Order: sequence, then C-alpha cells, then structure tokens
Amino acid sequence: MRRRFRGFTLVELLVVIAIIGILVALLLPAVQAARGAAHRMTCSNNMKQFVLGLHNYHDVYKTFPRYGFCSFMNNYEPDTGNWGERWRIWQGYSVHTLLLPYMEQTTISNNIWFTANTDGTWDRGFWYNQSAGNVRNVRIPAFRCPAADPAPNSTNIWNGGPGCNYAVSAGPWLYWVDGTPWRGRAPGVFSPHVETRMAQIKDGLANTIAAAEVTSGDGDGSFYRPGEPVRNRLYSGSHPWTYPNVPMAAIEAWGQQCALNIGDHMSSNGWGWCGSNYTQTVFNTVAPPNWNYPTCIATNPPGYASDRDGIYPARSEHGNGAMHGFADGSVHFVIESIPFNLYQWLGGKAEGQDASLSQME
Repeated sequence: MRRRFRGFTLVELLVVIAIIGILVALLLPAVQAARGAAHRMTCSNNMKQFVLGLHNYHDVYKTFPRYGFCSFMNNYEPDTGNWGERWRIWQGYSVHTLLLPYMEQTTISNNIWFTANTDGTWDRGFWYNQSAGNVRNVRIPAFRCPAADPAPNSTNIWNGGPGCNYAVSAGPWLYWVDGTPWRGRAPGVFSPHVETRMAQIKDGLANTIAAAEVTSGDGDGSFYRPGEPVRNRLYSGSHPWTYPNVPMAAIEAWGQQCALNIGDHMSSNGWGWCGSNYTQTVFNTVAPPNWNYPTCIATNPPGYASDRDGIYPARSEHGNGAMHGFADGSVHFVIESIPFNLYQWLGGKAEGQDASLSQME
C-alpha cells in the first residue's frame, strides 16, 4: 500500500508563525519585568553592602570617612576657614576608596598608593596619579548597578569605562568648596575634609540619607544622554544658594536654563570610583531623584572633572525613583515625586525638621 504524507499548507504555516509571534509578544513584557526586578534587587543589595561598609568603617575609626582625602589637607581647620590648598580636594581619594577594605576588596585597596595612620587620616597620593596596577580602572561590581551601565563609546581617562553608580550625600548643598567656615561642613553626612560621627547626625540615622544611585554617561560627547551633566551654565537670576532650604522656584529656573545648554555636556559621569568629584562619587539632595532637568555644573570644569558648584541629583534607570542608603544601614527606594523640602531635610543630618520617609505613606 502506498502512503501519502501531507505537509503544511502556506496558510497553516502563517497561522503557526502568527501564534508564535503573539506568544512572544505576550511573554516579552514579563521577561523584561523579571529582568528589571533582578537589576533592582542587585542594585539594592549593592547599596546595602555600601552602607554596611560605612558602618564597618565607623566601627574602626568612630567616624564616617570624608571625601577628598590627601596629605595636603590633614591639618584643615574648618572653624577658622583655613582651607590651605583647598583646590586639591579634587585630587583626594573618594569615600569609596576608603571603604575598599570594609567591602571585601582588600587586595585592590593594598595596591593603592596611600597609607593609613592610627588616627584615621591618610598620607600621600592622589587618585589620578595612582598607577599601581592601574587600580583606578578596575571595575568593582559592588559599585555598579546593572541597570545603569551603558556601553562606552569613546576612550576616557577612566579606561575601565562606567564604574560607579553609587554616590555619597553632601545634603542640600550646592557648593564644591568655599572659604566660609560653615561651608566646610556640608549639611549632609559627607563633607570635603570634615568627618561626621554618628552622634552628629541629630535628625536620626534612619531619617538621614547617606548615599544614592547615580547614572553613567555613555562616553559619547557628541550626543546628550538624559542625566549627563550640563556644563558652564551659571544661574542668571537672584542668587538661590541659601541654607538650609534652597528655594524650589530658583532651582527650577536654573534647571530650565541648563536644559537650553545640553550641547555643552560631559559624558563621563559615573565612570570613576577612585576620585572624590561630584558626578562620580558625590551627589547632593538639592533636587529630587530623577530630576526632570539636567544635572547642572555652574562652570566649565577642566578635563573630565566636575569640581564645581552645581545641582547633582540622584538618578537611576529603574524609573519612578532611585535607591537610597540611609545612615542607619537601611536601603529604601525613594520616589521622584517626593516633596521638594522633605527630600532636602532627609539629606541634612541636623536640620531639626520632623522629616522621615513615613510621611510619604
């Protein structure tokens, strides 16, 4: 007997392809959601390790580290306003560098050119000179959020590419450095050359932001990517830099001016964990997370640095907000619609305001 084998008709084949396409279309959002959730969980875990590293450091030195460590500034006197060679702050090491031994990164720490004294100060060395194994170009997974790591498009001084998506908080503070004594003490947990002890966080550890996410630039200076800092845009209105409350209207006006200048921007934000500059390892709480205006640098910094006054908000790729680590070691997702003044108060360590995340509930 002869058997006849019947194949698929063209119509049947098209129907099967259409069904497969529909199934893929239905499945893709779920896959993307699962991937986003995994990135968010990893990011939260990294932030948790970072703030626990801060606590481990505090256990040893009875203070949180300061940013801008270098041998020139060990005799800084904030009460007299004696800054000495204050411009060298940008040459000092970041908080992240000081935390390496307390985040299971002792090998990398041992290859960096500085030595610790018994009083918690550090001798010699500048992060950009540090060449022992070219350590500053090493990518440390604990400093990177997988959701905020675009592929670099150009060579940069940080040849390792994007390497830092977590920054320490200077609080509601627009300054880089200034000779006025109180400005040496940023209202946030971290200041240039001034350490903070837990006892000095008068508003409560659970109510004070210590760190938050920042995004990475793509290295392509010819194309502006949202979140990349806009340079050389001074505020043209009445001076908005008041303390402790920076007025929202003035900051919004400055943001609008910055938005007109996106052609002059830097694309190396979030690339270097070793230096202590804004856009790399420091942010401020002047504007809320994922601010709808560009990150604003008051003047044009040299090279790829950003040691200038400005607005440096927390930013993330998660959408609707950003991960924040608090001084008590907890991690919270702070939504971008948080009230303007509440966010500023949470950034300050001794504002004397009744501020907590529970007020958002």
